[in-house]
Amino acid sequence: MTLAALVSLLAVADVQAQSGRSQRGDDGRASSRQFADSDRAANAAREATGGRVLGVQGEDRDGRSGYRVRVLQPDGRVRSLHYDSASGAVRD
Repeated sequence: MTLAALVSLLAVADVQAQSGRSQRGDDGRASSRQFADSDRAANAAREATGGRVLGVQGEDRDGRSGYRVRVLQPDGRVRSLHYDSASGAVRD
């Protein structure tokens, strides 16, 4: 790949990233923190069940922020767990 083509691709990627941030109305820091917390939630649920994480969704429960994590357990059942961001606890 030529240098000019590589520079063009990088410029397009940067414009798209900036566009996404402006649509959210933030500077991107909140989303990177969210991704770190959702990764922690996914890892905690994976360790608790031994299953495969299907999805992670942010939620507020009883005034506390956290994540709902859907896991495919080794026995084939899908289970939803709740991860409390403040304490790091995983519960049904």
